[in-house]
Amino acid sequence: MAALLKAVNLQVHASSLADRYATLFYGVFDGAARTLRYVNAGHNPPMVVRRDNSISWLETGGAPIGMFPDSNYEVGAVQLIPGDLVLAYTDGVIEAVNPAGEEWGVEGLRRAAAESSKQCADDIVHSIFASMDEFSRAHQGDDATVAVLRAH
Repeated sequence: MAALLKAVNLQVHASSLADRYATLFYGVFDGAARTLRYVNAGHNPPMVVRRDNSISWLETGGAPIGMFPDSNYEVGAVQLIPGDLVLAYTDGVIEAVNPAGEEWGVEGLRRAAAESSKQCADDIVHSIFASMDEFSRAHQGDDATVAVLRAH
Protein backbone atom coordinates (compact mmCIF):
# COMPACT_ATOMS: atom_id res chain seq x y z
CA MET A 1 0.00 0.00 0.00
CA ALA A 2 2.73 2.48 0.93
CA ALA A 3 4.61 1.78 -2.31
CA LEU A 4 1.42 2.28 -4.33
CA LEU A 5 0.78 5.68 -2.74
CA LYS A 6 4.41 6.67 -3.26
CA ALA A 7 4.10 5.85 -6.98
CA VAL A 8 0.77 7.69 -7.31
CA ASN A 9 2.27 10.69 -5.49
CA LEU A 10 5.25 10.83 -7.83
CA GLN A 11 3.02 10.63 -10.92
CA VAL A 12 0.62 13.31 -9.64
CA HIS A 13 3.49 15.60 -8.65
CA ALA A 14 5.14 15.22 -12.08
CA SER A 15 1.92 15.89 -13.99
CA SER A 16 0.38 18.69 -11.90
CA LEU A 17 0.93 22.40 -11.48
CA ALA A 18 3.23 23.31 -8.59
CA ASP A 19 0.43 24.44 -6.27
CA ARG A 20 -1.90 21.51 -6.95
CA TYR A 21 -2.33 18.47 -4.74
CA ALA A 22 -5.06 16.18 -3.46
CA THR A 23 -5.88 14.57 -0.16
CA LEU A 24 -6.67 10.88 -0.22
CA PHE A 25 -7.73 8.14 2.15
CA TYR A 26 -7.09 4.62 0.87
CA GLY A 27 -8.20 1.57 2.82
CA VAL A 28 -8.45 -2.18 2.30
CA PHE A 29 -10.59 -4.29 4.62
CA ASP A 30 -9.60 -7.91 5.29
CA GLY A 31 -12.88 -9.56 6.28
CA ALA A 32 -11.26 -12.74 7.57
CA ALA A 33 -8.88 -10.88 9.89
CA ARG A 34 -11.40 -8.05 10.51
CA THR A 35 -8.61 -5.54 9.90
CA LEU A 36 -8.74 -2.28 7.96
CA ARG A 37 -5.31 -1.39 6.59
CA TYR A 38 -5.09 2.19 5.36
CA VAL A 39 -3.00 5.14 4.28
CA ASN A 40 -4.18 8.68 4.98
CA ALA A 41 -2.55 11.13 2.57
CA GLY A 42 -3.45 14.43 4.23
CA HIS A 43 -7.20 13.79 4.30
CA ASN A 44 -9.48 14.57 7.25
CA PRO A 45 -8.87 11.55 9.46
CA PRO A 46 -11.84 9.18 9.28
CA MET A 47 -13.24 8.25 12.66
CA VAL A 48 -13.94 4.80 13.98
CA VAL A 49 -16.97 4.91 16.27
CA ARG A 50 -16.98 1.84 18.50
CA ARG A 51 -20.13 0.22 19.89
CA ASP A 52 -19.34 1.85 23.25
CA ASN A 53 -19.23 5.26 21.46
CA SER A 54 -15.48 5.65 21.94
CA ILE A 55 -13.68 7.10 18.93
CA SER A 56 -10.34 6.50 17.29
CA TRP A 57 -8.93 8.43 14.35
CA LEU A 58 -7.32 7.02 11.20
CA GLU A 59 -4.41 9.44 10.83
CA THR A 60 -1.44 7.29 9.80
CA GLY A 61 -0.10 8.04 6.33
CA GLY A 62 1.73 11.04 4.93
CA ALA A 63 1.49 14.28 2.96
CA PRO A 64 -1.24 15.03 0.41
CA ILE A 65 -0.72 13.41 -2.99
CA GLY A 66 1.33 15.58 -5.35
CA MET A 67 2.55 18.07 -2.74
CA PHE A 68 6.17 16.84 -2.61
CA PRO A 69 7.94 14.54 -5.09
CA ASP A 70 9.67 12.44 -2.43
CA SER A 71 6.81 11.80 0.03
CA ASN A 72 6.80 8.52 1.89
CA TYR A 73 3.69 6.90 3.31
CA GLU A 74 3.11 4.76 6.37
CA VAL A 75 0.40 2.09 6.55
CA GLY A 76 -1.91 2.07 9.55
CA ALA A 77 -4.20 -0.70 10.70
CA VAL A 78 -7.25 -0.93 12.91
CA GLN A 79 -9.09 -3.98 14.16
CA LEU A 80 -12.87 -3.71 13.67
CA ILE A 81 -15.45 -5.62 15.67
CA PRO A 82 -19.10 -6.13 14.73
CA GLY A 83 -21.02 -2.89 15.18
CA ASP A 84 -18.05 -0.55 14.67
CA LEU A 85 -18.56 2.31 12.21
CA VAL A 86 -15.91 3.91 10.04
CA LEU A 87 -16.87 7.43 8.91
CA ALA A 88 -14.88 9.15 6.18
CA TYR A 89 -15.85 12.70 5.28
CA THR A 90 -14.73 15.79 3.41
CA ASP A 91 -14.09 19.13 5.09
CA GLY A 92 -17.35 20.52 3.69
CA VAL A 93 -19.20 18.32 6.18
CA ILE A 94 -17.50 19.54 9.35
CA GLU A 95 -17.19 23.14 8.12
CA ALA A 96 -20.94 23.58 7.57
CA VAL A 97 -22.01 26.74 9.42
CA ASN A 98 -25.27 27.85 10.96
CA PRO A 99 -26.74 31.35 10.53
CA ALA A 100 -24.74 32.53 13.58
CA GLY A 101 -21.50 31.51 11.82
CA GLU A 102 -20.77 28.54 14.11
CA GLU A 103 -19.23 25.41 12.54
CA TRP A 104 -20.99 22.06 12.84
CA GLY A 105 -17.57 20.49 13.42
CA VAL A 106 -16.40 16.99 14.14
CA GLU A 107 -18.58 16.93 17.25
CA GLY A 108 -21.72 17.56 15.16
CA LEU A 109 -20.73 14.72 12.84
CA ARG A 110 -19.98 12.39 15.77
CA ARG A 111 -23.28 13.22 17.45
CA ALA A 112 -25.28 12.66 14.25
CA ALA A 113 -23.53 9.32 13.68
CA ALA A 114 -24.16 8.23 17.27
CA GLU A 115 -27.85 9.12 17.06
CA SER A 116 -28.29 6.93 13.98
CA SER A 117 -25.71 4.25 14.79
CA LYS A 118 -28.22 1.39 14.89
CA GLN A 119 -29.31 2.01 11.29
CA CYS A 120 -27.76 0.56 8.13
CA ALA A 121 -24.79 2.46 6.65
CA ASP A 122 -26.90 4.08 3.89
CA ASP A 123 -29.43 5.40 6.42
CA ILE A 124 -26.62 6.70 8.64
CA VAL A 125 -25.32 8.77 5.70
CA HIS A 126 -28.83 10.18 5.11
CA SER A 127 -29.22 10.94 8.83
CA ILE A 128 -25.85 12.72 8.93
CA PHE A 129 -26.82 14.93 5.98
CA ALA A 130 -30.26 15.64 7.49
CA SER A 131 -28.63 16.69 10.76
CA MET A 132 -26.04 18.82 8.96
CA ASP A 133 -28.75 20.48 6.84
CA GLU A 134 -30.84 21.19 9.93
CA PHE A 135 -27.85 22.79 11.66
CA SER A 136 -26.82 24.88 8.63
CA ARG A 137 -30.39 25.62 7.49
CA ALA A 138 -29.47 23.77 4.25
CA HIS A 139 -26.88 26.41 3.34
CA GLN A 140 -23.86 24.56 2.02
CA GLY A 141 -20.65 26.50 1.39
CA ASP A 142 -18.49 23.61 0.19
CA ASP A 143 -18.88 20.15 -1.27
CA ALA A 144 -19.81 17.52 1.30
CA THR A 145 -19.19 13.80 1.07
CA VAL A 146 -19.64 11.09 3.71
CA ALA A 147 -18.82 7.39 3.41
CA VAL A 148 -19.82 4.93 6.15
CA LEU A 149 -18.61 1.37 6.66
CA ARG A 150 -20.26 -0.81 9.29
CA ALA A 151 -18.36 -3.86 10.48
CA HIS A 152 -20.54 -7.00 10.67
